[in-house]
Amino acid sequence: MNIEEIKVGDYIKVKKGIKAPDFEYQLMDNWQGKVVDIQKEEKLVEIEWDSETLLNTPERYLKDLTKEGYNYEIMTLDISELEQADRRSNSNQEKDLKSKLEARLYWIELFEEEEKSIKYGKLFQGIQLSNYNQLYQKWEEYLSENLDFPIETKVVESERGRIRNGAKIKLLNIEDYDGMYGILGIGKHKNEAITFPICNLEAINKKSKNYDLLKDYAIWFANM
Repeated sequence: MNIEEIKVGDYIKVKKGIKAPDFEYQLMDNWQGKVVDIQKEEKLVEIEWDSETLLNTPERYLKDLTKEGYNYEIMTLDISELEQADRRSNSNQEKDLKSKLEARLYWIELFEEEEKSIKYGKLFQGIQLSNYNQLYQKWEEYLSENLDFPIETKVVESERGRIRNGAKIKLLNIEDYDGMYGILGIGKHKNEAITFPICNLEAINKKSKNYDLLKDYAIWFANM
């Protein structure tokens, strides 16, 4: 295939053995996309990857692209690295793939650690990012099953009310959630039973899994 044979809108794929520019650990065998620009004199082709390619791109590579500020949807390659291809999805399939891709990229951008982004991506798979009720329900279910109660916690963010930053709360369980404060926990503060948003609580034992789980939820809540 030469530069004169293609036009904007054509579908192409990457030949076997070609490595990603600036990230040579990543092979791009058969990655596919649409031609969006052609630089004939330089023999360069700008490609917009299709959703299937992006959805199957390794986690490490997507994280590195995001971290370094690259556009993960677009890449420019030499014509010698490409060959023609057929479009492989219809509009309905593309819509479904884009929804899955959006969710995957959300968790990759939210959590720096690869292990966490993979874990939460799988945990919330199939839930629309705009469906806050289902997201809260899944968080409530997951935290209820994985937190070890009771948990000695401290308040890390509370600008109003009588319970301020640094106050100690023994978290006994998760009660419910609402649209303003998120998931609510029930606990004790100075021998008084209270209800308090867990996004503002931090486990005192920083080496415990309770600390990590509450922190992960707080990060999500702060960025929702």
